[in-house]
Order: sequence, then structure tokens, then C-alpha cells
Amino acid sequence: MTPFKLRLIREQNRLYTIMLKFISKLQRGPIVYIFHDILEHKEDVKSEFALSQASFETFLKAQLQKGRKPLTFNQLTQQIEGKVPKDKNSFYVSFDDCNTSVYTKGYPFLKKHKIPFILFITKDLIGKKNFLTAEQIMTMAKDPLCTIGSHAVNHKMFRYFTPDEAKMEYEYSHRYLQQLTGQAIDCFAFPYGRRVEVSSQNIKQLENTDYKFAFSAIAGNLKQQWLSGKYYLPRINISEKVVSRKIKSKKDGE
Repeated sequence: MTPFKLRLIREQNRLYTIMLKFISKLQRGPIVYIFHDILEHKEDVKSEFALSQASFETFLKAQLQKGRKPLTFNQLTQQIEGKVPKDKNSFYVSFDDCNTSVYTKGYPFLKKHKIPFILFITKDLIGKKNFLTAEQIMTMAKDPLCTIGSHAVNHKMFRYFTPDEAKMEYEYSHRYLQQLTGQAIDCFAFPYGRRVEVSSQNIKQLENTDYKFAFSAIAGNLKQQWLSGKYYLPRINISEKVVSRKIKSKKDGE
């Protein structure tokens, strides 16, 4: 890819992100949150893709205390498919990549508070160091709170795949996870998930698969589905900075 074309793509991603952020202020809707690794201590957190256990629990407790309703996967699906109105006071929990901490730290809290969640699993990360094992995935998949989704075979940027390679990523991960868990695999999340890493061709190709809908990693709520389409839905990544900002704004408002 030429430097000029890459600059154009980055500018497209920037403008799209700004547009979603602006529209979010005008249109409140259901929010799908992204979590990654959950660490024991806050001082261990070194990136926006990790969160301390205390912050993870504080954030979700705050949603419940505000009267926001955790959606089941069926309720989420119905809202996305337009079978019921989108509830602006609802949320859904998703995990990308699926580190071991999802099982050891996240799952016990979610089970205790009866919060449904989806695991977006990258097939080739299963059983690797610090990632869920097949046994842990199968244990959670048996829980009605848990839904399994695909995060591809390899955690790579789809924009650089050929159509045949992308097709393999969609179809093989779908088939593998379905066989592993016995669940229907209805949902996909793009690795990395920005327009820099995901092309319009990738999204259009996904529409012709067995997945019912899919997610990006660009911040927004589901009211913006009219802009994003059903196969590039916005989500919000929850980091220590986001939790700290929420806590600070709550204190300032008191």
C-alpha cells in the first residue's frame, strides 16, 4: 500500500470516528462494551487493553446502580435486527481475544451479578500463554449467560487479506467454534476493528456469511446502526482512563 493511500485510509478512520462520537451525543442507545485482559492490580496495567479487577467491577456495578439493564444475547440480537426498539438504558458485555483472566477474574463477577456476555475468540490464540484453554471456553459456553462469537482464526488486519484468505478466516473460525462449543456462532468481531484495518470489501464479504451481525472497535452506540450497518457495529473499549474519567465526573457532579 502506498503512503498516500494509507494516509487517506487513516483520514477516513479519523473522520468516521469523529462522526460517531458527535452522533453519540445526539442519539443515546444501547452500548456494547469491550473488555480485554483483567489484571489483579492497577499498577500492573500498562495499556488501554487491560483493566484492573477493581476497575472492571466498579465500572459494571456503576451501570447496574444507574438502572442500566444488561441485555441477553437474544435481546441484543432482536434490537440489532429491528424486531424490538433499541433501549437506550441497556448494555452488553463483550471480551476480545479472551485472556485467561476472563475465566479467573471476569466470569465469577458476571455470574454473581447475572450479567450476560460474549467471548470473541481468536482460534489460534486458544491455549496459548495467558489465553483461554478449550476446556475453559467449553465450561463457560455451557452457562446460559455466555455466548461465543468469532474473532477470526488469526489476530491479523483483515484489510491485507485476499478475498480467499478473508473467507477462510470467517468460515473456518465459525466452523471450529461451533464444533468446539455446540453453540450457533452468530456474531463476529473484527480484530483491531478500525477502518485502518478493515476495508469496505471486508465488511461486504462478511454480509454473505452465516454471521447475523458483526462489530468494529470504533466507539459509539447501537443507535448509530443506520450509519455503521449491521456488520460494522460500534462498541466502546473500557480502559483505566475511561473508568477514572467516569468516577471523576460522578464526583464532580456531587
